Formats: sequence, structure tokens, C-alpha cells
Amino acid sequence: MLEAGVIGRFTRDVRPGLYLVAAVCGIIDVTCIKALGGVFAEMMTGNLLLMAMDVGSGGTFDRASRYLWPLAAFAIGAILGGRLLLLPGEREVRRFAFLVVWSTIALAAAICGAYEPNGNETLGHAITALLALGMGLQTAILRRHGVQDLATNVMTLTLTALLSESRLGQGSHPNRIRRALSILCFFSGGVVAAALVHRGTVYPLGLAAIVYSVAMLPLVLGEKPD
Repeated sequence: MLEAGVIGRFTRDVRPGLYLVAAVCGIIDVTCIKALGGVFAEMMTGNLLLMAMDVGSGGTFDRASRYLWPLAAFAIGAILGGRLLLLPGEREVRRFAFLVVWSTIALAAAICGAYEPNGNETLGHAITALLALGMGLQTAILRRHGVQDLATNVMTLTLTALLSESRLGQGSHPNRIRRALSILCFFSGGVVAAALVHRGTVYPLGLAAIVYSVAMLPLVLGEKPD
């Protein structure tokens, strides 16, 4: 009965799933930066800035074009997410979308387990693009099914809100725990990925797939708080 009650509370609200997704985003981006070509799979601001620096510094097209892989894949995922949001059946849409995202992470981990990139740029680009596809879909879905002040990827606005509306900023601390936890989960995911990636990319990506498996329960079954 106790276990059933704990599971029930965990799956009743989408927020536990979103915190876990924030950790997964940290894992994925650190893994991609350190071992899969030095690009981001879900933080497109980073890719745009890095590509701008390469272009502005006189870099070759081949070097600058590596950022086009995740940008294009992320765009495809976001478009797919937009189309899914037009379909009826909120829970069915969420179930399908998050299953697809999980599949991209699990497939990326499986590929890395069988063929460790180890500097193979083509394979690294392909794996990053696969992850970016899933992240684009996830970001589009969370625009509607996410929770206010609970970020899963870019933390700039969350950190700004946390500080500007704090006591020092003469604010009333709205959702401060939610904001702080999302930042902590994202940061923790990145720390764990940095510690694991030198053993092989399969380890952080395999962990990301496991964590996302757990996150899917509240993401699919839970409801947004009022």
C-alpha cells in the first residue's frame, strides 16, 4: 500500500517528470559538447553562437557546417511537435511524443554502445542530430504541456526570474523552489555526464535513457498544477 501511494503521488503531477527531463537535458548537452563534435543537441542558442564565431573568425565552411546538423534536426523535431499538438487526445499526444523522444535517446545510447564515436566526426554528427531531433520534438510539446517557471533546458530566464524576484530584488519569491530545483537538476545532469563521458558515451546516454524512462510516468499520467 505504501509503495502504491508513493507511485501514485509521483505519477499524479507532471512536475517530477519535468525535473528529470531537466537533468536529462544537462546530460545530453554535456555529452555532445565533450564527445560528439563539440555541438549542442538541445540548446540551439549555443550552436548559433558557436557557428557565428567560426564564421566571423574566418573558419572554413566544413567547420561551421557541423552546427547545421543539430540545427536542421532540431527544426524537424519542432515541426513534428507542432503537428502533433494539432491532434486530438492530449494524453495520447503526450504518450506518443515522449515515447519518440525516449526512443531517440535510447537509440543514440545503443549506437554508442556498439560503435563508440572516438573522434569519428560523421558518426558523432549523426548521433547528435538524432538527439537534436528528439529535443526539438520535446521542446515543442513542452511549450504547451510544460509548467510555468520549471525550465528543462536553457536556464537564463529561470535564473533571471529567480534573482530579480528574490528578496534582494524586492520581489515576492514566486515559484522560487520550482525555479531553483530545475536549475539544480540541469546542473546535476551536466556534472554526472562530465564524470561519466570519459568512460564512453554509452554511459551518460544510457543513464539519460533510464532517467527518461522514469520521467515518462508522470509526464504521460500526471496533470499540470493549477
